[in-house]
Amino acid sequence: MTEQEYRQHPGVNKSTLWELRKSPAHYKYVLENPTPDTPALKMGRAIHMAILQPDEFNKQYTLIPDIDRRTKSGKEMYELFLRQNGMKELITKDDYDEIIGMYESVWNDPAASQLLYGCEYETPLFWTDDATGIECKCRLDAHKQDGKNAIIIDLKSCTDASTNAFMKDAIRYGYDVQSAHYIRGCKANFDVDHIDWFFIAVEKKPPYAVNVIHAGEAFVDRGTWQLITLMDKLKECREKDSWPGYGVNELVLPEWAMIPDEDE
Repeated sequence: MTEQEYRQHPGVNKSTLWELRKSPAHYKYVLENPTPDTPALKMGRAIHMAILQPDEFNKQYTLIPDIDRRTKSGKEMYELFLRQNGMKELITKDDYDEIIGMYESVWNDPAASQLLYGCEYETPLFWTDDATGIECKCRLDAHKQDGKNAIIIDLKSCTDASTNAFMKDAIRYGYDVQSAHYIRGCKANFDVDHIDWFFIAVEKKPPYAVNVIHAGEAFVDRGTWQLITLMDKLKECREKDSWPGYGVNELVLPEWAMIPDEDE
């Protein structure tokens, strides 16, 4: 299944569901107005494909040659290059060096390469949520199964792969909800009893440091609690066909902003 075919499937994914934490109005807007394909998103796809599917990467991407297009011969050479690679996405030398640096760093890391060895990559999953009846979907970066045990691996490119910095990003961007959502998808599609979730975080600048991070039970439980809340809210919004914004709220001052007590 191509990425475009996966995107067109109506199932709820984590990225869209995550907008519901702001408000139903945000969720509905993102659903009806998909995020435009930005250079950052394109780069992210290229990084994932290079690391997880290098053969596909070589088929779909090509390095822009060092040709002086100010000259007549240079223009002709570049036009020939475009005709020969018309279906491929073009990558600049700087981006290519970054992608290859990350690829080599991940596969030269003993823990990361051992985890990725023998995996299936970019696997789409579809299922119906038992509690709400909502159709769901996810796409696993990498996974493998040994009997009733499975491992899910999620590749993350980042500016800081240190454990503390990554944890802040994980909470901010809902990686815990992602883990809970994906684990549900695996249990609905595979005959497994236990699933371990790992992140492979790789930095986007030299030395392209790699951190292999296991998501503990508390992390996944936190994501499951949020996932249940979001799915219940989505079911309610669909049933009522109501997509409000923030609603009515009470503005409560934090302790640091309180007026000092006269006795203090």
